[in-house]
Amino acid sequence: MSDVQHHGHCLCGAVTVEVTGPLGEISACHCDLCTRWSGSVQMGIEVPRDRLRLAGPIRTYASSSFAQRAWCESCGSAVWFADNVGDSAEVFELAPGLFDGFGGAALKRVVYADRAPSNFAIAGDLERVSKADYEARHPHVEDEP
Repeated sequence: MSDVQHHGHCLCGAVTVEVTGPLGEISACHCDLCTRWSGSVQMGIEVPRDRLRLAGPIRTYASSSFAQRAWCESCGSAVWFADNVGDSAEVFELAPGLFDGFGGAALKRVVYADRAPSNFAIAGDLERVSKADYEARHPHVEDEP
């Protein structure tokens, strides 16, 4: 593992983040839960939990039976999204804005790409995963009737 350290913080600075080693890729998500949480497309930088140190007034919310979302209790900045079960349980998806310049991490994929608003497009040569393809391989929350 690399000795590189990435330091980040929320809007007010009360929550601090330290990642040892490289940051992972950025994923963007257009699912219903992520768009409600973020107010738009949600993005996350993948980081193994064992390379992460968090400090400060963090609050969490169980947004489904298998995942949590976290934010700074003082300013409300998003901190992370994480699955609690399955293959992704050892990874946090940190909010890219915690790091200056997103810590140099690059956007690599858009999930629920077919659920993006018709006048909203993320440009670039990115992996684009449809709702059906994502849900065939990962835990998900069923659509409301």
